[in-house]
Amino acid sequence: MPSKNINKPICQSCSLSLDTIDDKGTESDGTHSDDYCDDCYDAGEFIEPEITIKEMIEKNLSTTAKSLNLNIEEAKNYLESLLPTLRRWR
Repeated sequence: MPSKNINKPICQSCSLSLDTIDDKGTESDGTHSDDYCDDCYDAGEFIEPEITIKEMIEKNLSTTAKSLNLNIEEAKNYLESLLPTLRRWR
């Protein structure tokens, strides 16, 4: 599996990289979240609170495949193994 993101902060909801401050979502007090990206989290709440883990995997397949240089099946396997370990889905 990809080792590209080892020791890099990732969103604890979708697994996208939190490389810059602009990638980070915000807490209710306006500070940046160290745990969630701006696509998943805003003002201390999940943007899509009802999304399922399966829907999140489907939503991020092409982005993950492209960023990690994987085919769609490899990206799906990667997300299926990674997402259940992230804070939002435990």
